[in-house]
Amino acid sequence: MAQRGVIRHQGRLLSYQDLGPVDGPVVLLIHGMVSDSTTWARAAERLAERGYRVLAPDLLGHGDSDKPADGYQLVDFADSLATLLTELDAREVTVAGHSFGGAVAMRLAHDQPELVRRLVLVSAGGLGRRVHPVLRAATLPGAHSLVRLVVNSRTAALYSRPRLHRSLRLSPDVVANLGRAGRGLASPPGRAAFFLTLKMAIDPFGQRGSLLELEDVRLDLPTLIVWSERDPVVPVAHAHETHAHLRNSTLEIFPGSTHQPHHHSAQRFVEVLSDFIAAT
Repeated sequence: MAQRGVIRHQGRLLSYQDLGPVDGPVVLLIHGMVSDSTTWARAAERLAERGYRVLAPDLLGHGDSDKPADGYQLVDFADSLATLLTELDAREVTVAGHSFGGAVAMRLAHDQPELVRRLVLVSAGGLGRRVHPVLRAATLPGAHSLVRLVVNSRTAALYSRPRLHRSLRLSPDVVANLGRAGRGLASPPGRAAFFLTLKMAIDPFGQRGSLLELEDVRLDLPTLIVWSERDPVVPVAHAHETHAHLRNSTLEIFPGSTHQPHHHSAQRFVEVLSDFIAAT
């Protein structure tokens, strides 16, 4: 069973889930924007059953963590996670990041090489310009007001009604994703955190470049790249381009059109990840 914990980073509370044996090999799972640690639930439970210690934080501005008025640069997220790992005495960590969390994972590996033993990029952001048009549109003037109108404390209650889910024929996974997004965007601090994070990573023309262009990027770090063949948010071409760039990388393409292969195909994801850890 997952245990909830909090640590303090620069006066701000960072919430995290802790699963599995305390003395097991550590896997850090980093979620994406408008999400939280629960997106890893299926994979985290299976990893814990295999003897891994799984740490799944809510990034600052997300979930149960504090939502400050600033501090949403990649380096800020990476610093807070480094504090988490240091306080929990976690070393030689396998760091997995999904979507925007992939960019955070890469920044953490770049800034804190002594903490990161392996890197896992799951439908990761920060690897090229291309991204879904909705995210680009969310950086345009007026987007904040539109989101405030559509998602707030009153509409959140409406969207949570099972009758609405049935009438729209929404799958349980879609309902869960909408619930996470609703929780993140319903409050003014949550919306502010989302837009500050979004505009740091994306502009109207796409993502703001690739972290592979960082000086001293760790080209030899063992890296597992996991993607869906028809990812609707970040194109699978980014996976192939990254695999070609990182000489110590392994590429796994899952069938389907989900942006969440770690959730949609959790059992296969855990098997691939376990094999990767064993091989490296």
